[in-house]
Amino acid sequence: MRTFTLSAITLLLFVFGAAAQNLNNPKDANGFYIVKWDCATGTWAASNDIEVDQTFTFAVDVTGTPFENWLKATPTAAGATRALAINKWTNYGDVSGGTNRLKQIKGNIFGATWNIKQIASTMDVTAATGIDSVVFIYGQVFGFEFTATNPGAGWWMWPAEIPGGTAIDPGTGAIFKTLPYTGTKTSTEFYSDDYDGGLFFSNNTPEKGYTLPCSVVTAISDITKPESPVISHEYYNVQGARLSKEPETGLFIHRTIKADGTSESVKVIKSMK
Repeated sequence: MRTFTLSAITLLLFVFGAAAQNLNNPKDANGFYIVKWDCATGTWAASNDIEVDQTFTFAVDVTGTPFENWLKATPTAAGATRALAINKWTNYGDVSGGTNRLKQIKGNIFGATWNIKQIASTMDVTAATGIDSVVFIYGQVFGFEFTATNPGAGWWMWPAEIPGGTAIDPGTGAIFKTLPYTGTKTSTEFYSDDYDGGLFFSNNTPEKGYTLPCSVVTAISDITKPESPVISHEYYNVQGARLSKEPETGLFIHRTIKADGTSESVKVIKSMK
């Protein structure tokens, strides 16, 4: 009886252990994977301190997983190189399937430059950018092969140890989540083909909000343009509803609108005097 019980437990552990992909990324205090790569230091950021419309370098580390050996194995396609990609979606809907490929950063770490809002397809952007909205990102890392002329010589490839379509789950359901939305970290719009090699990276189709890892996405106009004067103020509650005037107490959002059409939003907390 004891032998049967131990065998049954072992089988259950095997089944449930195989029910999710694991990564070698560090985890944050809430158990989510840290996926933000610090290109300046060449290591993981301290946290995923990003909002949904903020550009960052996403990365995964498959060291110690079946994909480590899969990457080392001989490619199926002649003259091909093996790499990783990630099929992904959010709690607000899908993002573009053309933004799946990841490029090797170093060793078993692969990544890409992302802006989640910009790569949205069916994702409800309005809901995802509501004040305090948090976007959860789910996905599956899979393998692919490419040659000098074919960005998809092999696709949707999996090690024998991982059933095809197995999702990543660090124990939180989602791979990672964004910061609650404030609208204060909006990044410049960009496309994959703005950078050398980016068009091939996105399967020869320009993709918005996606390109090679550690690409510097900065608009020259943002650097050279002088500060524009503020011309009006708006106030919103934390649910995103506009208020008729500035509250005297409590938590609210203060939005300043400038003459050049840009705006900035900050959270304000006022206590009773």
